[in-house]
Amino acid sequence: TIARRLVESKQSIPHYQVAMSIDMEPLAELRSDLNGKLQSVGIKLSVNDFLVRACALAMHEHPDFNASFDGDAIVYHAAVNIGIAISLPPERGGGLVVGVIREADQKSLRAISGESKALAEKARTRGLSVEEMGDSTFTISNLGMFGVDHFTAIINPPNSAILAVGAALERPVVRDGQVVPGSEMTATLSNDHRVIDGAMAARFLQSLKGLLESPSTLLV
Repeated sequence: TIARRLVESKQSIPHYQVAMSIDMEPLAELRSDLNGKLQSVGIKLSVNDFLVRACALAMHEHPDFNASFDGDAIVYHAAVNIGIAISLPPERGGGLVVGVIREADQKSLRAISGESKALAEKARTRGLSVEEMGDSTFTISNLGMFGVDHFTAIINPPNSAILAVGAALERPVVRDGQVVPGSEMTATLSNDHRVIDGAMAARFLQSLKGLLESPSTLLV
């Protein structure tokens, strides 16, 4: 099923990519502070939890990213449902499945974290139900935990876009005219050109960058 859907996606969807670098130092500081405070209740927020929340809010601002191409029309979806790509262990056949966090724009980081961990655990042990894998309107694929710098991902139909993110890497950056150490992540957006043009993709990434570089906005 995975192989068939990937072939159909590449053959039927006109893919193109747009990438942007994001300063991850503010998010790393906030995440460390929050996790220190949440440790007593057994909650540990991942970078991916922040990405889900940020993408959901950016989709709310840019509804074309919460839409699908349907023959001769563009269909806009009411609910913002974020799919997260989950790698399966070899004993379960390997490959990827997509677990779905429904109405992600209406959920807190704590709720997103709990759902993400539950979906990943179930996918790798018992397997996800059709309902748990259905109705995504946007997908995130994160290979940062493997040290990957950047990559491009294949759109998960009927989504119009998928975000591929690599690791936050230490790099020299320019601040106030000085070269200093920094931490940057590359976010690469694959888009369906029938729904999303280049300017729209750039504006979405600008919104995403703004949310992640001012991460306190993700708490409200």
